[in-house]
Amino acid sequence: MLYRWHTGSVAWLIHRVTGILLTLYIFLHLYVLSHLKDPVSYRKMMLLMNNPVIKLSEVGLLGLVLAHALNGVRITLLELGVSTKLQKRLFWSALLIGTVLFVLGGWPIIGGGL
Repeated sequence: MLYRWHTGSVAWLIHRVTGILLTLYIFLHLYVLSHLKDPVSYRKMMLLMNNPVIKLSEVGLLGLVLAHALNGVRITLLELGVSTKLQKRLFWSALLIGTVLFVLGGWPIIGGGL
């Protein structure tokens, strides 16, 4: 039996995966913060933050947060009574808004100016 992927299924998967990745990020973030107790380790961390790989991972984090948040708004609207017939429009609207916010927010992170 083949399963057909609908926008609701894709949105569900995106929401679950981004939620898991954000949870893992929180643990990593707390680990890093717990090791910044002295000025020397803080300066080393700030130098590391200028690494292009770290900057790209920050842009990736922005994408995760936007995907999870906008999908959460979509789910909330559906739970509040917005017709499920609008699910596709809500999904594509969230994707469009997320893409615009991703570009506008990611550009300064990688070193571009606004």
